[in-house]
Amino acid sequence: MMRAYYAITCKAFFRNTAYRSEVWLRIFGNISIVFIQISIWKALLGTGTLNGIDIEAMITYSLINAAVSMILMSRVIYVVDDKLKTGDIISDLLKPISYPLLLFYDQLGNVVFQILFTAVPTIFIAWLIFGFSFPTEPYTLVAFVISLMIALAISFLIGYLIALVSFWFLTTFALDWMVTALITVFSGSFLPLWFFSAEWKFVADILPFQFLGFVPAAIYMGKMDTGEMMWMTMKGIVWILLLWLATQLLWSRAIRRLVVQGG
Repeated sequence: MMRAYYAITCKAFFRNTAYRSEVWLRIFGNISIVFIQISIWKALLGTGTLNGIDIEAMITYSLINAAVSMILMSRVIYVVDDKLKTGDIISDLLKPISYPLLLFYDQLGNVVFQILFTAVPTIFIAWLIFGFSFPTEPYTLVAFVISLMIALAISFLIGYLIALVSFWFLTTFALDWMVTALITVFSGSFLPLWFFSAEWKFVADILPFQFLGFVPAAIYMGKMDTGEMMWMTMKGIVWILLLWLATQLLWSRAIRRLVVQGG
């Protein structure tokens, strides 16, 4: 069975190689976004600090946060949405493999491609232009990798959960737009959680979105001690379990009322 999932991952990886020009456009776009963010923070911070954060820290934060956003699995929403509209989902459901795992390993192939050909080149070019700091402690790097795995799992489960809604409404545009806006704000992509007011920081803490940007970046930068890292890791695992249970419940109901457009 694992050989089948490996084949799905490889197929997704090589499917991305067919769009080589798009890779360069993505890298250029990512560098442009990072440049804009850094320019804004330079204008705001100058040579000073805000809540103990200086411009060097914000450069590193912007790069890591942008890199994490490149590899998230939230695109699973569009995969399910498109297959429902075309009717291709029927062929996937007839395959003797788990449909959620099929989607996961398909997204995993995309992630591997994005890491190798988008995230790494973007970080390297940005490092040459802006420079950024590296972790000084080995355990920080280990915790960062674990936080990335949690980010991937949570992003997939959130995307899959939204995708399952399309089994009822045959479109997820409005819900996807709303959740994307929430992720932009509460993942720290728009503004790091260090600068949130106490009320909004509380809201961010009770939502899973901080694991999709802020937490990996804060761990990488050494802004969390060992106790905080362990707490956030356990909290992330709990969110994975809760989201997995929610997807299992919704999937069992969605499959019973599948309506396919065009077939």
